[in-house]
Parts: sequence; structure tokens; C-alpha cells
Amino acid sequence: MIPANEWWAVLQRYNETIFPAQILLYLLAAGVVGIFLWKPGEIANRLAKGFFIFAFGWIGLVFFLLLGQELPSHNAQAFLFLALCGLFGADLLTNTSQFTLPESGWRKTIIILGFGLTLAYPLVGLLAGRPLSRWIIPGAFPCPTTSLALVFMATTFPPKRRWLYLITLGLLLLWAIPFPILIQIPQFGAYEDSIMLAAGLYALVVLAFNWRKQRL
Repeated sequence: MIPANEWWAVLQRYNETIFPAQILLYLLAAGVVGIFLWKPGEIANRLAKGFFIFAFGWIGLVFFLLLGQELPSHNAQAFLFLALCGLFGADLLTNTSQFTLPESGWRKTIIILGFGLTLAYPLVGLLAGRPLSRWIIPGAFPCPTTSLALVFMATTFPPKRRWLYLITLGLLLLWAIPFPILIQIPQFGAYEDSIMLAAGLYALVVLAFNWRKQRL
């Protein structure tokens, strides 16, 4: 296990090296969310999937393979995020998942709250007193980008090619649920990753609900 100070140093060097790309990636993530909330539909779906193709590809190549080589298992982690990049690419080409904002009720409230909390990832770093170079930014870092993808995935349950949806969701959950509990929060004090954990648990509950509803 890498010591906490070394882990944060890797994140800091990454932030400093790619600046100002993380700002652009954050604005892109916020823009995709804004368009989806304003006018859900085909264009919003394609923009969201296109964003995840780019963001997960960036994370796999730049964060893990190029600048995160001090991280344990960085090759396996890079493979996971590059696989997510490919899966969202396949989803875009086959038009499998249709992200849909619930019309009303508690599910709509949770989705909007999930988007808001994920985009507030940097605010946690600010409140924790960390320097800007140690803020964890959606679009540029694995965990908040995974959280954002999970919120989107909780809005759909495709009737066709469900295997593509399930594999994508499974890989997202593989990252979202065990790591915050076992590593990020207790070992590194990355408390913002509780947002990703909550998004993962909600997506898992929604999956179980939709699966049960489909079988009735």
C-alpha cells in the first residue's frame, strides 16, 4: 500500500502537469450535466456518452499510464478505465442506453442531487483546507468521473443489449463501492469519495429495482 503522503503527491503532480486541462474537463462535465437537465433526449445522450469516452480514455492514458505510475496496480486500473472508454463507445454506436431524467418524484430529486454532489467534489477539497493542486476534479480524476457516470447509468435500463449496460455498470461499481470503503477514505482521507460510494450504492439499488420490475 502506498503511503498517504505519496498518494496525494501523485495527485498533486498530475494536477500541476495537466493544468489547465482539468478546468476545461470540469466545465465540459458541468456542461453535459446542464444540457441533460435542461433538455434530456438524443443530443444530450450522445454528448454524455461522448464525454465519457473522452474522459475515461484520458484517465486511463494520462492519469494512470503516463503520470500515475507510482500508484499500485496502475496498469490494471488503466485497463479498467480504457475498457469503460470502449464500452461507452460501443454504447454510442449501438444507441443502447437512453439516459432519461425522471419526470418528478424522489427519483428525480436524487438524480439532481447526485449530479450536484458530484460536481461539488472540488468543494470538499476546499473545505478540507487542501491546496488547489490537491483538489479532485470531475472529468480529470477517476472517482468523480465514475460517480458522474453512475448517476447517468441510474437513469436507464435498456431493453436490448442489456449485457453492454450490465458490463459497463459492473465495472463502474467495481471501482465505486469497495475502494472508498477499504482505501480512499480510511487510508488517504479522501472523504469526497463518499459521494462516489453513495452514487454506486444508489445505482445498485436502482438496478435491483428495475430487474425485479422487469421480471414481474
